[in-house]
Amino acid sequence: MIKFIKILCLFFLLTQLTANANYNDIYIADIQYDWINKTQVEKEAIISEIHDIMFSKDMTKEQDLKSVLKDKLKDKLHKEHYMAASAGHKEYKGYNISAFYYKNKTYLYMYGLQDKKDTKKLFYYDALGKLRYVDFIIGEYPEYPYYAYQYRTNGEPVSAIYYVSKDTQYLFNPNGTFKGVWYKHNLYDGLSKIILKRTTY
Repeated sequence: MIKFIKILCLFFLLTQLTANANYNDIYIADIQYDWINKTQVEKEAIISEIHDIMFSKDMTKEQDLKSVLKDKLKDKLHKEHYMAASAGHKEYKGYNISAFYYKNKTYLYMYGLQDKKDTKKLFYYDALGKLRYVDFIIGEYPEYPYYAYQYRTNGEPVSAIYYVSKDTQYLFNPNGTFKGVWYKHNLYDGLSKIILKRTTY
């Protein structure tokens, strides 16, 4: 009888702990797949938890861009880097490099450079080698998850992105409002509708 009462008490305690747990924590480990199949409650829980992680500080006061960008406003080797990105290289002379195309990969309009010696920053240049954006990466990159704040060269914040995996990223506006979930080539809104497509990820 005493053993039965102990088991009953243990069951009651576990039930209470589960009931009192932060419901967001139930889903944070499972945010990289099946967005379109999640309930609205699950989606809101994920969005809320990621938001709390990323917006504990004001994005507009996070970085001193002037000192960071003083030697980065023009890519001195932009022709070389542009050709390497166009050729599909992922790495080139000490940099991770990525290419961004218009539809059907007919025109490369931007490329990203990340110095392997300083992986906490990612610089995006247009086809003429002019700096357009910079990402400041926070977390144990390249291990997932990590997140990034993106800015224009004038210091204006553009977006905040939470990287769950290579396939999946959660996108927020600078004011903290949820914009959508990238899953491979598609950006889904909170109702699981495709609102944008991309050629690379």
